[in-house]
Amino acid sequence: MRKAHVLGRNLLLTVGSMILFFSILEIGTRLFWRVEVQKAHVGIIAKEGNQEIAHEGELYKTNSHGLRNKELQTEKVASAERRILALGDSFVWGDGLPEEDLVTVKIESLLYKQSHQKVAVINAGILGFNTIDEFQQLVRLTPKYKPDLAMVFFFTNDVLAKGTDGEVKGNQVVSWKQNVKESLRQNSKFAAFLYYLYKSKFAAKVGVPQFMLPADYFNLDDSKPGWVAFKDGIIKIQSYCQANNIEFLFVMIPTLTNLDVNYPYSELREKVVKYVKSRDIHLIDLFGVFANYQPSDLWVSLENSHWNGKATTIAADEIVTYIRRSKLLK
Repeated sequence: MRKAHVLGRNLLLTVGSMILFFSILEIGTRLFWRVEVQKAHVGIIAKEGNQEIAHEGELYKTNSHGLRNKELQTEKVASAERRILALGDSFVWGDGLPEEDLVTVKIESLLYKQSHQKVAVINAGILGFNTIDEFQQLVRLTPKYKPDLAMVFFFTNDVLAKGTDGEVKGNQVVSWKQNVKESLRQNSKFAAFLYYLYKSKFAAKVGVPQFMLPADYFNLDDSKPGWVAFKDGIIKIQSYCQANNIEFLFVMIPTLTNLDVNYPYSELREKVVKYVKSRDIHLIDLFGVFANYQPSDLWVSLENSHWNGKATTIAADEIVTYIRRSKLLK
């Protein structure tokens, strides 16, 4: 009985000491860390055409086809000598970006400046899309826009099966991991400090431990539904492009957390590159060009690690250089 009493007392002392310790840290952080904790970033989906949605300080406008792009009938699109259809997810859509910072807008502008050719770059990116969705988007939009070149922008989570990294509620994408992180971050200034320190400094140097990431990012083979779907989508896109005399360019966007030898998705990157090259598809891997920068310098914000205007400028320059060198717009 006495042992139980001593054990209980020690347990209470331990818990009390921990509460006191973290309370002191919380108070100290609130006093000396003057950074305003941002609201959680939540992605947005425009489900219908002809919409204007104000979200997190940006205005997202869609045309009648549900694209963040000008109408087909506008002079700039209708009179274009060449047309590029940009397929992808929230990076192409432009999560957190004003219209002038969209990668499609910058590619279009650069092509005109360098070649004086009237080129329309159609932004067909939709948050959450994978290669199967992008194939369906290509089939839907080709009769309308008649592209000469299809650019497929690949992001790391394109190898995950649908629904693995989040679910759609209303017009936003959320996940349970996001909810847990957000609860801690919003209710504790100390937790927010640790989160920002880890994300912007620690992860950028040593990467993210594998156990913190979905298992389907690793050991990719045909037992992984997401990997199978990715390859199926690529095959279908390539076949459709060949049948319709459309050039096909595959662009890889790395996860912008760690861009050196500790990159947590190295195996995935190597396998995707190997697979795309094996099918003789034009490929741009943006990892190398982004590796010259601090990852946090390429983010929209600490809460939104999609690429910012600086990153889309870097990407657009690399893409236009490749398009011109490879003569993809003849």
